[in-house]
This record gives sequence, C-alpha cells and structure tokens, in this order.
Amino acid sequence: MLGRFVSAIFIFFCLASAAADEALAQGQGYDLSSGGQPTISGALNGSVSGASDPTQNLTVVINFGEVSAANPNNVVKVVIPIAVRSIQPYQVTVSMTGSNNADARAIQLSDIGFGVNNMRVLGGKAQICNRNSHIFQTPFNNDPSTTAAINSSGRVAYQSSLASISSGSTVILSGPKLTQGTSISRRDDDGWVFDAIFVITPQFFSASSTGATLTFTISPGPNVQC
Repeated sequence: MLGRFVSAIFIFFCLASAAADEALAQGQGYDLSSGGQPTISGALNGSVSGASDPTQNLTVVINFGEVSAANPNNVVKVVIPIAVRSIQPYQVTVSMTGSNNADARAIQLSDIGFGVNNMRVLGGKAQICNRNSHIFQTPFNNDPSTTAAINSSGRVAYQSSLASISSGSTVILSGPKLTQGTSISRRDDDGWVFDAIFVITPQFFSASSTGATLTFTISPGPNVQC
C-alpha cells in the first residue's frame, strides 16, 4: 500500500576544486564557492541552508520536506547559486553518491529533477569574452520545474534528473576564462554565477526517505578562446 506521508529528503552539497585544497586550487587558477543565498519554494516543512557570501565554501543542505500528496503545492523547487572563477578555460563537473530505493514505488533518483541555467556576472572583475560562450551541457540546460511531464507509467519525469548524473563525474558547464587578470583571490566581484536547480513534484510515493551527496568541481576545460 502506498504511504500517505513521506519522510524528508536530504541532499548535501560540498565543495571540490581542481586541487586537493582550496588554497592550492586558487593558485592553479580555478575556484568554486557559494554564489548567494539558496532558496526553496513550495515546501511543506522543508528547508534549505547554506552560506550566502560568495567568498565562502559551497556547502548546502536541502530538506525537501513532505513530498507526498499531503503537500498541496505543484512542485518543491530549490535554487542554489554557485560562483565560479578561473583565469583559463574551465569546466564544471558534478559527481554523486547515493542510490535508488529498493521499493520501486518509493522516491527514486529520477524523481528529483536537476538542471543548471542563468549564467551571470558576479561583479566588475568578471571576464567578459566575445569569441566563445559559457555552455550548459545537454540535458542539464533547463529548469526542471518547466520540463516536468507525466511519463507512460504515470510518474512525473524531467528532462534531466539526479539519475542523469553518470557514474564518476559528469560535465555540466564549460567555457572560456571567468576572471580578469592572472590570479584568483576569491572576491565577491571576480567571477560568474550560475544556478543549480532541484525539483520534486509531490505525488503518491511509498513511505520512505532518500539521501544523496553531490560534489561540484571546477577544473581545466576545453581550450576555447576568450
């Protein structure tokens, strides 16, 4: 029997850089941090916590809250701004630890939409490049709250979800240099910001709780000109 109430889902995000520690990664010319205040909408007893200062590490905890039909909202949506800096072409990858529930009727990784969009400058020391653009990789280049549809099994599906993240790491964004000059010091005006978006549609799941850890990493990318 399908349970009416579903326990909270927790997803924990942690910082990863091109090197083993933050100082060395910045010395190599790549950096990733919080990009601003994370937000949550449509939640019933849900929450999101994380640093709003773009000079702080990216560490965010999401609790989607009640995601059964007891939540009257159409969708629970979380937006996580992520700041990126580089003095060379770069790529951003995401890796995940977590697995599906054994009960197919319970919440699965495919039930959590995941997309990235809304690239914008962080401040006056961001590098503006005219020869190449910053590219969000398919299928993640979307807002999952706008791509949700009912699939043939009667379940809500998305253009991209946590199930779209391959084993190992998956490239979600790449482009030319992000920061003016030849060094990075992690300021609040020296890079770009994009949004990582997570969505779940309240529906009749079997009673369960689900968790996953996502790690975002910035590192050298395809050699594209600025």
